[in-house]
Amino acid sequence: MRLASALAVLLALPALAGNPALTAVEATTPRPAAEDRTVRFPARGEAGDRRFDFATELLALVLERDGGGWRVQVVGAMNQPRAAQSAREGHVDVVMLPHVAKGDSGLLPVVRPLRRGLLGVRLLLTRPERAADLMHVADAAELKSRFVKGYGHAWLDRPAMAAMGFRMELGTSYAGLFDMLRARRFDYLHRGVNELRAELADPRLAGRGLVVVPGIALHYPLDDYFFVTPGRPDLARAIDRGFQRALEDGSYAALFQRHFGAAMREAELESRSILHLSDYPVPAGTPLEEFDVLGLVRSVGVFRLLAPAPPAPTPPPR
Repeated sequence: MRLASALAVLLALPALAGNPALTAVEATTPRPAAEDRTVRFPARGEAGDRRFDFATELLALVLERDGGGWRVQVVGAMNQPRAAQSAREGHVDVVMLPHVAKGDSGLLPVVRPLRRGLLGVRLLLTRPERAADLMHVADAAELKSRFVKGYGHAWLDRPAMAAMGFRMELGTSYAGLFDMLRARRFDYLHRGVNELRAELADPRLAGRGLVVVPGIALHYPLDDYFFVTPGRPDLARAIDRGFQRALEDGSYAALFQRHFGAAMREAELESRSILHLSDYPVPAGTPLEEFDVLGLVRSVGVFRLLAPAPPAPTPPPR
């Protein structure tokens, strides 16, 4: 499907009616059992960090579509390992983690990619003097061998990137990665189409001294799921039901278009050579057909699912 056609489908759907009010409240202790309609979600990041905006509104939307009565409390954002640990311990109720965490998170995954795979459509960000070299990269092998990318030390798929042969310089701060790129610590960052528009508008991030590499994009099946604390299977079921209803009634599509429609147009994906990272590990059970960003990129037939993990051996009788 062409980009213009895909966006026309979204624009034809009914607009999302209003945004639920979200209360910012820090949560540091496990929840009393009676407060089972409040949902604590870590989504308040560093200054200028807009990466959680869509997920926060989506969580409120799907809970409303399940019948309402839920209240989302936005608490301070955490890096991915800490968020997973906080959810395991019951300090927060829902976290947003990459789908690759599904197998060993100890949490209840809602197996629906939040952005239909848009997080895995990546544009390269660099300094102006490096753009021409990166623009003419022929394939992923050349990108791995000739250039060093910046990456977050706590991003859960960092081991997968290392195993695929990418050379990386690690950063401990989201905003700090952009400063490191300006300081020539590495050659490029790759940013999701859903992330980059807001980052380019902020001089603390990509909006000062950095450019998007023209003519090229990366693609691999990456997106986030909602993961729910293990003691709340009722909440996981509510999110899944509400997500399905939002897909069916058009409210998901309207929210997606409002957040990402302009970014998708500005990315001009149809004019870019897309390098598929076909060796990116895809956990068993991943619904690749839902990672196709409205048909703009292919995942089915391009990427292969990993085999399911074998069952744990039964301990011998005592």
